[in-house]
Amino acid sequence: MDQGTEKYIHFMKVGYDLDISIYDRSFLEKSIKNRMNATSCKTDEEYLSYLSTIPGEPAGLLYQLGNSYSEFFRNPLTFAYLEQVILPVILEKKKIRKEKEIRIWSAACASGQEAYSLAILCDEMMENTATGVNCRIFATDSNTDELTRAKCGEYQVASLGKVPLKRLITYFTWQNETYTIIPRLRNYIDFSVFDLLTEKVGCPAASIYGNFDLVICSNLLFYYEPESQKRILEKADHCLSSGGYLITGESEREIAKENGFREVFANAAIFQRK
Repeated sequence: MDQGTEKYIHFMKVGYDLDISIYDRSFLEKSIKNRMNATSCKTDEEYLSYLSTIPGEPAGLLYQLGNSYSEFFRNPLTFAYLEQVILPVILEKKKIRKEKEIRIWSAACASGQEAYSLAILCDEMMENTATGVNCRIFATDSNTDELTRAKCGEYQVASLGKVPLKRLITYFTWQNETYTIIPRLRNYIDFSVFDLLTEKVGCPAASIYGNFDLVICSNLLFYYEPESQKRILEKADHCLSSGGYLITGESEREIAKENGFREVFANAAIFQRK
């Protein structure tokens, strides 16, 4: 390990009881470099001094590490399979079993784009199918600021590039250079705080018992070391119903496979437990 990185890990652990060693080393080094550039620090010594003397900077580094970039329908192939295959299959199973609810967990939901993308698919499916089955989406994140933004449901044009015009007109209102989610879509989602990296294996409290038909943990795993990746996937697996699906990011497919999941469709990042 780079000695400079080791110093930061030690500093955050001793000073704030925060373990940043859980992050992938290259991502951790890149995040530190970004904060050094932002604070005009040229060397590790300068930035470590800055960290120890400027009260808000440790939080600044943590925010940098809590990468929260997201967009609507981020992985088009995955969402196409969700819309055309996975969600209809889940719905049919619910009807056969006379179950009344499709349960979805959007883990590490950031500012809500993923959760609202899922809600759009659910709303369209409910609109086109005469059934007594409802959809509930439990969207969680450890960052309360991101959750506040998610609950507001207000977005700039940049994150809406993959939203077709028909959906944009149907599910958003436009005012003051901002697109806002319509109230009907919000009714599908329960936003709450949940830390995927806690030692305790458990489901989001809002869901009571988990039993999710679908867990989306996408574009998150590659930021962490293998031990943390394993912990996150074990937590997701624990919360899945029998035969439930796990979705990762397209670049995280090998991580899921290495942890005992079988890809359902080639290159789609949709898995079931082997």
